Amino acid sequence: MSTSFSVVRLIADGKGESRFDDYEVSQPFIQFAPPAPPLFVSPVEGAIGYVVLRIPVGWIGEPHPSPHRQMLFCMSGVLRATASDGTVRIIKPGTAWLMADTDGKGHKSEVISDVPFDAIVVLLANPS
Repeated sequence: MSTSFSVVRLIADGKGESRFDDYEVSQPFIQFAPPAPPLFVSPVEGAIGYVVLRIPVGWIGEPHPSPHRQMLFCMSGVLRATASDGTVRIIKPGTAWLMADTDGKGHKSEVISDVPFDAIVVLLANPS
């Protein structure tokens, strides 16, 4: 028995062009915190730290690659992210966004809500 959750992923291709795709993270039903009963848990991924950020209303970022391989979890507000290939994703509360475009042309971000964009960003260890 398992379930999964959807993640928006932003990557750079071999030509430096950023693009979005989606993928599912598997969550098998396992014993995670004994003696509590089993629950649905994703595989462990290494992390080096986290930040909690707030981006003000009206903020527009110049195109840039992600400074780290990182997973963003939106808590409030809405961000429009545009990959260098022109595709757009709306990042809103409940969205998990893997930013892996650490080189190349990067992406542009802008807050499009009337409240600040609040998120937790987990800086990920490099995949082995």
